[in-house]
Amino acid sequence: MSSRVAIAFILATFGIQSPTLAGSLVLVGGNWAFPGSGGDEETYGISIYEEIVDLAGGTARAKIGIISTASNNPPRSASFYLEDFVALYGDSVDVEYIPITRDDCNSYKNDPNSSVASQISDRNAFIFTGGDQSFITDCFFNEDAATQTRTDTALIESLRQQFDEGAVIAGTSAGTAVQPSAPMVTNGESYEALRDGSVSFVGSPPFNNTLYYNPLGGLGFFEYGLLDSHFSERGRQGRIIRLASDLDVDKAYGVDENTALVVTDTGTETVNFSILGQGGLSIFDVSESTVGEKDGYWTIAGVKETYLTEGDQFNPLTDEATFGNKTSLTGSEQSGRVPVEKNIFSYFDDDLGTWTNPRAFTETAIALFNSTETQASGESFESEPTYGVILTKSAEAAGFSGVDSLGNVRYSFADLEIAIAPVPEPGTLLGLFSVGALSVGYRRKRKR
Repeated sequence: MSSRVAIAFILATFGIQSPTLAGSLVLVGGNWAFPGSGGDEETYGISIYEEIVDLAGGTARAKIGIISTASNNPPRSASFYLEDFVALYGDSVDVEYIPITRDDCNSYKNDPNSSVASQISDRNAFIFTGGDQSFITDCFFNEDAATQTRTDTALIESLRQQFDEGAVIAGTSAGTAVQPSAPMVTNGESYEALRDGSVSFVGSPPFNNTLYYNPLGGLGFFEYGLLDSHFSERGRQGRIIRLASDLDVDKAYGVDENTALVVTDTGTETVNFSILGQGGLSIFDVSESTVGEKDGYWTIAGVKETYLTEGDQFNPLTDEATFGNKTSLTGSEQSGRVPVEKNIFSYFDDDLGTWTNPRAFTETAIALFNSTETQASGESFESEPTYGVILTKSAEAAGFSGVDSLGNVRYSFADLEIAIAPVPEPGTLLGLFSVGALSVGYRRKRKR
């Protein structure tokens, strides 16, 4: 490791050579804590609002449009954000609702002279709210599910023009998931993704746990690979790894809740990712992974993960991560083994209506870097089969810790190695599920 605590690793992007951004992106992983919501998370959420306003030129220049197309009730969804800006800034920030709804967008989305297209052309910052990301692509493109093709509308052309001229594009939850140029994840959970694989679907897919994706992509402003939201909290590591592997996309990103991935262009060949808020950004590299079969089920090994938190930065063009003022955990680890996590993918309990054991995967990884152990393991809550996960601190792996702007301890890490495969039965993972055993029957992943 270099003295400047920078770790470079090979990360190929999906069909991109050297993208150049004119505007900036502020991509929130969902569950954005709004002003007045109370609790310890409020300050993190407010900092994201402030970042959007600052990137748009400050209170004197920012002209923000709220696009709540993804919602089942767009006016109501937009009203929350309008109220929040008033709570934070009073009338000193120009913010308004842009009424693009799935119910009526077909009547104007191809008209460059519509009032909505004109409204977009008048704004320099946009916030896409949560809901169903497919509603957004339905309004901003002309999609044909039968032919699996799409054409642009006047709305996306207006939005692209504003972005090219320096506008900020922000999103939360579905509003973040809709931003990539790579195929857009639209549904599904980790266990079903690992067990059954991914399904291509243009439009709004059935609401179940199947891993659906739109092969045509999202809005196209995030050009660096797959993108997912609600990430650590809903244990979505399995679904994004499976999708990246199925589609042969080398790079995938997951943004935690109440956390923003801020993407800015310095005007050179440097594109900078920085992290703002409560959680972190997971970066997965599957370019050197191996995929195979065990007991008739899909398996993968050799996935690398880097996890960034506030203060860290990443350049997707040079594939370099830096860890700010954090210090290395090497030499300060605690002895003792990391317990086997029995709900590694944070199963959703229908009876309780909530996600159980949120952040289990990420916290297990952090515990590993805080320990003297070289491996930690976990199992899916679901069975038939029970999927097991092995996390390994490779020779290149490194963990870091520091204090964020609110004085809270934050952990980051780089080059964690991940292997996933079914195990015979719950509770038998240790001793039976090893990296060595996983290599049997594998085929080398095609390298581009």
